Amino acid sequence: MKTEKVLLAAVLFFLRLSIVILVAAGIYQVGTYAYTYGYSIVSEAAVEPKPGRDMLVALSSDMTIKEAAQLLERRGLIHDADIFRIQLKVNKYEDKIKPGEYILNTSMTPKELMQVLAGEGEEEEEE
Repeated sequence: MKTEKVLLAAVLFFLRLSIVILVAAGIYQVGTYAYTYGYSIVSEAAVEPKPGRDMLVALSSDMTIKEAAQLLERRGLIHDADIFRIQLKVNKYEDKIKPGEYILNTSMTPKELMQVLAGEGEEEEEE
């Protein structure tokens, strides 16, 4: 009887310990994912180092922001379309993107892409 109680207590202890370890591992994984996702939103990493490759991209007036971001991802100008859409919102460029043809480079940062797609910086290029 006493051995059964000791055995039961040991099994319960290891069960509880296993649950605590699994919960801690889950929290660690969620934290790592959240940090990585958050960092990628605020990072200014280009897809390729300079000089990169030029790409011609055409945005139509009926194209949504989601479609435009997916196009940029397919062309290799950004890493992730969903993250780029969040970057557009965070940087307040979501409503500034203009339709047209653009020559973009794979060495451009997301912020530089946003500025070109919004028509900013054209004055500097013309001078």
